[in-house]
Amino acid sequence: MSDLPIARRGLAIRLQLARCALLWERVWPACWPALAILCGFLILALSGLLSRLPGLAHGALLLALGAAFLLALAAAFRDVALPDLAAARRRIERASGLRHRPLAALCDRPGSVLDPPAAGLWQAHLAQMAGAARRLRVGWPSAGLAGRDRRGLRAVLAMALLLAAIDAGGDWRERLLAAVTPRLGTGETAIAASLDIWVTPPDYTGLPPKFLRSEPGKTIDIPIGSTLLAQVHGGAGTPELTVDGRSTPFQQIDKADFRTQAVLKVGHRIEVAQDGATLGSWPITIIPDNPPNVVFAKPPSATIHHALRLDYSAADDYGVESVKAVIHRIGGKPGDKLELDLPLPGRHPRQARATSYHDLTAHPWAGLPVEIRLVAADALGQTGESAPAHMILPERVFTNPVARAIIDQRRELAKDPHSRLAVAEILGDLQSRPDRYGEDVVVFLALRVAQERLRLHTDMKSLGEVEQLLWDTALRIEDHGVAQAENQLRAVQRRLQDALAKNAPDREIQRLMDELRQALDRYLRTLAENMARNPEQNQEMVDPSQRVVTSRDLENILERARELAQNGQRDEARRLLSELQNMLENLRMARPGQGSQQAGQAQQMMRGMRELMQRQQGLLDQSFRAEQAQQGQAGSPGRQDGAQPGGTGDLRGAAGRQEALRHALGDLMRRMGEGLGGIPDPLGRAERAMKDAVGALRQGLPGQAIGSQTEALDQLQQAAREFARQMQQRLGNAPGPDDAADDPSGGGQRNGVERDPLGRPLANGGGYDQGDVKIPDNNTLQRARDILDELRRRAGERDRPPLELEYIDRLLQRF
Repeated sequence: MSDLPIARRGLAIRLQLARCALLWERVWPACWPALAILCGFLILALSGLLSRLPGLAHGALLLALGAAFLLALAAAFRDVALPDLAAARRRIERASGLRHRPLAALCDRPGSVLDPPAAGLWQAHLAQMAGAARRLRVGWPSAGLAGRDRRGLRAVLAMALLLAAIDAGGDWRERLLAAVTPRLGTGETAIAASLDIWVTPPDYTGLPPKFLRSEPGKTIDIPIGSTLLAQVHGGAGTPELTVDGRSTPFQQIDKADFRTQAVLKVGHRIEVAQDGATLGSWPITIIPDNPPNVVFAKPPSATIHHALRLDYSAADDYGVESVKAVIHRIGGKPGDKLELDLPLPGRHPRQARATSYHDLTAHPWAGLPVEIRLVAADALGQTGESAPAHMILPERVFTNPVARAIIDQRRELAKDPHSRLAVAEILGDLQSRPDRYGEDVVVFLALRVAQERLRLHTDMKSLGEVEQLLWDTALRIEDHGVAQAENQLRAVQRRLQDALAKNAPDREIQRLMDELRQALDRYLRTLAENMARNPEQNQEMVDPSQRVVTSRDLENILERARELAQNGQRDEARRLLSELQNMLENLRMARPGQGSQQAGQAQQMMRGMRELMQRQQGLLDQSFRAEQAQQGQAGSPGRQDGAQPGGTGDLRGAAGRQEALRHALGDLMRRMGEGLGGIPDPLGRAERAMKDAVGALRQGLPGQAIGSQTEALDQLQQAAREFARQMQQRLGNAPGPDDAADDPSGGGQRNGVERDPLGRPLANGGGYDQGDVKIPDNNTLQRARDILDELRRRAGERDRPPLELEYIDRLLQRF
């Protein structure tokens, strides 16, 4: 009996749910005509067809659709009756699969007062029905559209509505608004407004254009100086572009199209509106272009050949456009300055690091204290400056008396232009002594021209030209054109680096490559001629500790750089040319007399170690023969011991020679410690191994001596390698990863040229690859050529898709 009230409460809830399900099953099919009309209206509105009708037709169709929708809706609800409890109970009984209608039994009441037996029977009946009612189910309502839509029109309408929604995209609000607001009073066709808007960042940023879409809550980052282009198609009235409250009307292209363009420099929101309706609105953030940063990577310095070396590091958020060095003379006039353009390692590099060399020895400020600042600029013209660096501007020291006298007069003329007549007189005196400058006709004519111009002309332009003429004349006397050839070589290198960085055409690159080869040949030829004129200087240039770079090495570098540039690997070609420039600078720094005395001592000691190794090798061979002779003594017992090849007398002589070799090693170690301040550790181990070998030979045991002599020879070779490495580091020429010291077989280096253990020159002829520039191998180059050929083949197939052909053309323009 206690379960009966609970069952009745659960039944009441299920009865209400059943009534709702019955109401849905009656209303939904009845509303099908109204739903079909509404779906048709949405399809016409989202696809833009409704708003394209003339104003009157649009309004009439809109009224017809509205009237039909209301009539269909009224008809649907007119014939619908609310379900009663009996129908709800019957639905639950059918959905639950109950028999004998137990829900009706639970609601029944006895007609009269029952006697106890009948009342008990009645309660038992109710308990049985309550147990059956515990498994009640309402069931899901049935749509019932199949009976009203026998042709399946509802599926067609659903698919059309989905396609119209996809076509509307982010403009669905505008299209719905246009569909319910007909343009009455006009005979023209009203087209739904569509907006296309995108932002193109400046070219120097390297960023692609960005199409603006409706993304609520998302702020769009736009680089400063970006160009906004907006186009509106359709609608009525002239659209307006608003940036932070400042409105700009669109320009009408034709009856249905409008367009505007603006450069964004400030603002937080952009909005496009037409006829009071907002077509699009976006919050934006203008990303500023910060000024570039530039610092000295290394302090400015002077090379051995008096060139100014500048190492810099620059950075910019979108790319560095130019870097220059601005030089002011300390104590000079405030407006006087000297500007030097520095090369960039590419086009618009965001991170730039490079080294440049400048010959300023001809400038009047040479030898004076100056202040140098680096100035980097970006595409917007913003500049960044480095901290100042102070130094004495490099000047050239002339050793020839006549050249030095000419430079002195040039300096005097630069200080006091009024002293031109006195300078002209001294130049005439120098001119009259041709034996002092080798009777060079060019020098004679130059001095004569300078003298006459100083006498006849007083303007500053003429004085400047005379100063340059005197400088060139002094250089010719001093080094017979080496400096001029050097400057021409450096200028061609700079032009070629700039062309590679700016992605110049292949024809221009090849022309500059040819100029560089000619300038290099001219420089080497002039240098050789100058060495021939000064044989004593030629003797000083032979430095055994320095590596030899031949003209073939330089030709190989140029050819490899040419191949890299032809295959589109211009960054690698540029790095290889930078390595070539550094090599030539090092070649110039290795000019006469740099550490020749210490290098001579090192070469002497290296020859001493080579001699010790040769002698040790001979003693080792002798011990081998003695060991073989002792093993064969059993077969020749009649010979005297002293006459046998491995006899006691022969071994005692070998022991004496081994002892003498040990003393020679000790003497070499002593001289090495006194002269160079260090003794390689392997030499000590070699001395102990020699001592053990002496003991074994004195005991007549050549077999035991072989091991000690082999150890001594190995330690001598290791000491030679360590000694060569230490000397190269001390003399400023650290060995590369493949360097080897001299050995008894002639390997290692001879006169600075690397050789293999058989004495043959290595392929690099002294080695210009220091390991810091990755040079592609032949397989990599061949793959690059194959890819380039395939791109050219595909570019010739004009039946390919236009997008693919455009991409291939861009690749070919780059490579």
